[in-house]
Amino acid sequence: MKPVMISARNVQKSFGATQVLKGIDLDVVKGEVLAIIGPSGSGKSTFLRCMNFLEEYDGGEIRFDDRLVGYRKNTNGKLVKDSAVHVAAIRARMGMVFQSFNLFPHMSVLDNVIEGPMIVQRRKREDAVRQAKGLLDRVGLSTKIDAFPETLSGGQQQRAAIARALAMNPEVMLFDEPTSALDPELVGEVLDVMRSLASDGMTMIVVTHEMAFARDVADRVMMMDHGKSVEIGPPRDIFTNPSHARTEEFLQRVLQRAAPAPLKNPEGVL
Repeated sequence: MKPVMISARNVQKSFGATQVLKGIDLDVVKGEVLAIIGPSGSGKSTFLRCMNFLEEYDGGEIRFDDRLVGYRKNTNGKLVKDSAVHVAAIRARMGMVFQSFNLFPHMSVLDNVIEGPMIVQRRKREDAVRQAKGLLDRVGLSTKIDAFPETLSGGQQQRAAIARALAMNPEVMLFDEPTSALDPELVGEVLDVMRSLASDGMTMIVVTHEMAFARDVADRVMMMDHGKSVEIGPPRDIFTNPSHARTEEFLQRVLQRAAPAPLKNPEGVL
């Protein structure tokens, strides 16, 4: 039986008077690809960011490799915020790829990728460079190592961001709608890299609007709505026989919008 990498129990989060996460339970095992889908504003990205404590959750527990994320228990058994050092140590084991690319504009692609390993992990430059070149080759950017982010397309920048996350040798990769800021013709090149990671057995949690990716690559799909997990299961069940009416409604709307528009005058009649 594969070990559980990330476990969430009754996770809650509020912004002021607005509760955006309303008690979410989830287990993700080693090597699993989980896609999180749902309408905008359903809490998907907030939940993902709580997993590595970029967002502080207000209730429940999140564990990574059976260790509490963001909190520790004091002598009375009460949860108190963990030290910044311990939080950083857990984050270092999770790669995070955002909607925006967040590359340092004043650094070359290569320098962006080696920055984390050298500064955080204190690795030698020659070792970091050797690994970075291999990763950039893997994501199709071997000819761009000396380029600066402003000279790259959005798809290239996102692939560089993926290489940068991988350079930290993470055990889990978190993707927060990694293709949402891209032009449609650039989406495929990023998804291809993610498919390659999945085929290599990387544990991945992906918040996405790319239904084809969720259907074809994910081991399980979780549907979220109004801060709750509506249902979770294999893609074949979620996409062909959802158990919840809200999931069916959402998929019908999204898939209909994604379908190509019918050709005008298909017979070619003038």
